[in-house]
Parts: sequence; C-alpha cells; structure tokens
Amino acid sequence: MPANEKLVVLVVDDEEGNRDFCKDALELNGYQVVLAAAAREAVEAISTRAIDFIICDVSMPHNGQRVYEYLLQNFPQLRGRFLFVTGNPAYKDQVESLPEAAPCLIKPYLLRELLDAVKAALSA
Repeated sequence: MPANEKLVVLVVDDEEGNRDFCKDALELNGYQVVLAAAAREAVEAISTRAIDFIICDVSMPHNGQRVYEYLLQNFPQLRGRFLFVTGNPAYKDQVESLPEAAPCLIKPYLLRELLDAVKAALSA
C-alpha cells in the first residue's frame, strides 16, 4: 500500500452514536472509515470494496457474529483483522471463546483501547 493511502476500517453498529464516535476517532488518527448500521450493509461493504479492518457490534439485528462468520468463510485475508464491541460483558466471553476467536472491547471503552486494538491487529 502506498504511504499516502489510508487504511480502511469498516464500523458496523446499529447505534448511530457509536458509529459516529468510531468514525471521528479513527479519521482523526489517519484511517478512512466506512459505516454500516446492519449486517447486510456490512456484507455489502466487505464484498464491494477493500477493507483493512472491521469493528463490529456483537448485539445488533442479524447478529454481529454472522458478519464475522461470513468474513471467515469468504474473506480469509481479513482473519485477525476484526474487533467485536459490546455493552454486555457476557457477550465478550462468548465471542472470545469462539473457535476462531476475535478480541472484544466492552462499551464504553476508552479511545486509546480502540486505537491500540486496531493498530495491534494491523501490525500483526
């Protein structure tokens, strides 16, 4: 990737405020951001453009885990470039115990936690 190209992060969350928070924080830190309010929009975005990283709410209509499963089956190059977020600590344990586990932050999370998780995955 040329040095002047921004990495693209897809943010999937049914709550507009959460999408906007992530978008603002990531753009201020040099990322290009694509937003999706539902699983269907996320699948469309993943299928039609280059995505470098995905942040996805676990608990939303059509379930964030389905987005993750679709990604693993159809876009293996994004394996390890996925972060779940949730307001329910029980969901954190659930997604982190999946066979193809993905990390999970509990809302409300600190901006530094979000940025550190994205940077760590993209540098791996």
